[in-house]
Parts: sequence; structure tokens; C-alpha cells
Amino acid sequence: MPGFDEHERRAFVERWVAMWESPTAPGDAMAYYTEDAVIEDKAFGHTYRGHAELQEYFSRAGELFADIRSVCTGVQLGPSHAVAHVRYGATIRQPFLCLPESARGKRFSLDLMALLEFAEDGRIARGVDAYDRACVLQQLGLLPDTALQPADSATPFTT
Repeated sequence: MPGFDEHERRAFVERWVAMWESPTAPGDAMAYYTEDAVIEDKAFGHTYRGHAELQEYFSRAGELFADIRSVCTGVQLGPSHAVAHVRYGATIRQPFLCLPESARGKRFSLDLMALLEFAEDGRIARGVDAYDRACVLQQLGLLPDTALQPADSATPFTT
């Protein structure tokens, strides 16, 4: 792996996060990923492999979402990986997957954690996105607000 420069890597991750707000994001994204990159979306259980699938995934997201807002709220770095904390929001332009027509035009926001693993050339070889799908469904009115009550703060280790 080339020499690790923390400032360059942080700037790369922050540019990657900000890039998602651009209307040209689906095309721009490929510059950040290796040709054989893998992305796992843990909330929906989908995995995308290689530029062709990634390009299709990102293009589809551009069709489904409007008014995208993507803000990096923190980055933890290592020589071969990073964890980006992202505040992401968008408006549903077109319902998809489990979303009914009533979701059209509704806005949602979420806190997302992206684990990024880097290739030798510094581009992203693997990304794992994790976020709370139920929180999004609540914001869209598809789950009641009471469906997810905060967990009891007691743990098996407290007395």
C-alpha cells in the first residue's frame, strides 16, 4: 500500500461523502472505486460487485432520490481502511422495494456508517453501509413511531 497520509485520506473520504449531493454522482462515483469493488448495503441485504453493478446501483439511486444531502460528521482512519459517519437525507422521487406510492415526495434522513477498505492504489475496494432501515420507514409513515421504543438502559452486567 502506498504511504499513508492521514490528511490526504481524510480529504478523499470527505470528498467521497460530499460527491453524493452532485447530480453527476453516479458517473463521478466510479473514480472512487476499484473496477472489482464490492458494496454491501446491510439495511436492505444487497451486495453490488464491480463497476457495472455499482454504476447501475448509483444510477438507480439518482432516479429514486431527489434533494440529496450528504454530510460527513466524522471519520476514523487507518492505513487500509476508514469509517465515515454520514448524515444522509433525500426525498423519495419514486417508490421502490417495500415503499408504497404514499412514500413519493416524502423526505427522510438517516445516520449512516460506511466502513471503507482501500486498495493499493488508494481507491475503495470494499464498502459496507450500515443504517437503521426502521427509522427511515418511520419517517415515511410506514411504521408507527412507537414501533421502536428505546431499549432499557439496564444490561446483564448492571446490578
